[in-house]
Amino acid sequence: MTPMLYRFAPIALAAGLLAGCATNPAPGTPAATAAAEQRRQEARVANVQASVEEAPAWFTAPPMDGNSLYAPGTATSADMQMAMDKATLSAKRGLADTLKGSLSSKMKEFISESGSGEDPVITSESERITSNLITETSLAGYSRTQSKLVPQGSVYRAYVLLQYPIGNANRILMDRVKQDKVMESKLRASKAFQDLEQEIQAARK
Repeated sequence: MTPMLYRFAPIALAAGLLAGCATNPAPGTPAATAAAEQRRQEARVANVQASVEEAPAWFTAPPMDGNSLYAPGTATSADMQMAMDKATLSAKRGLADTLKGSLSSKMKEFISESGSGEDPVITSESERITSNLITETSLAGYSRTQSKLVPQGSVYRAYVLLQYPIGNANRILMDRVKQDKVMESKLRASKAFQDLEQEIQAARK
């Protein structure tokens, strides 16, 4: 090695060590903590991007029709079956909210058309019936129409789509209203109530 190279060798070695320290901060230092947090943040961003890219069309835009209610759900787990179960539970919560909104809207239509909108007793009773229906039915009769399972790092991500026939809810709603004779007598003046009753009777034949 020439004298000139000997003089520059320590400088190059020092520069290399400094570069190594810059890219690999000592454990326990603020720089190491910041680097670890940055890696975690990058992993979270990557997981979010993967979730969006892998999401099926029926998850981002669930089907809509007049005969059924639909609700998507997603969840992750290190266990494949647990991921599916958690996604189904998530979808059931969404389905319950959708069903409650649908039944509540129908009851309000009955009350409005029957001219009982100013009756606080009827209004309160309709709200009680709607809330109890969601609690008591437990969404019996739902079905899982779509599902997708994808690996996401060290876990599985499951996507599911649940379907619930609105006719089931309508029948239960009508049966419950008819248990309250005062409520039934008030709501029977509603054309929507009469139409729904005829629809249910036709379906039962």
